[in-house]
Amino acid sequence: MSDFLKNIRSGQDNPADRYKTKPYSQGNRQFSGNEKRIGIERRLGKHYKQHSKEILAEMLYELSPAIKVFLKSIAESQKRLAEVEEIRAGAEEKKSKTFEGLLEFLKSESLEKLMSSRENAEKKSKAKKPIDANRKKIMQLIAKMRSRGETFDKIALSLENEKLPTFSNRGQWHAQTVHRLYQDHILS
Repeated sequence: MSDFLKNIRSGQDNPADRYKTKPYSQGNRQFSGNEKRIGIERRLGKHYKQHSKEILAEMLYELSPAIKVFLKSIAESQKRLAEVEEIRAGAEEKKSKTFEGLLEFLKSESLEKLMSSRENAEKKSKAKKPIDANRKKIMQLIAKMRSRGETFDKIALSLENEKLPTFSNRGQWHAQTVHRLYQDHILS
């Protein structure tokens, strides 16, 4: 075993020759004033700390107007954010009141009246118009041709060829019109 390890094991403070040349330490203890210093601190000593405090105080004094402006801008932006949040909360409150009103309306009898009046209006709009002789003839012709398997296009061409006027007396017969008439009046 080496001398170094023997000394560590026995607790003796006799380091090997190469370790005896430590001018500032005795064992693991360091003498006061032996803090590690770097750069300019190493040369300036204790007075440097006092000088650096003065420099720091002077820098803070010089920067205080800029810090003040910066803190004011932060305060103003926080105030604006608070105002935006208040506006948002107001909008949410309005939405809530609207939904509550809608729910109350849905629970009330007004909705039933509205729905029944709408159903009545739909029934009236789908009520069949009285069919005159020309209209009756055209409807019978459409039903007859359709029962023979004719397409709506062929039926429209046939009505055009027979020079039968449309119900509005304007325009021409189209397959879509014939289909609608067939669906609304013949099938129903």
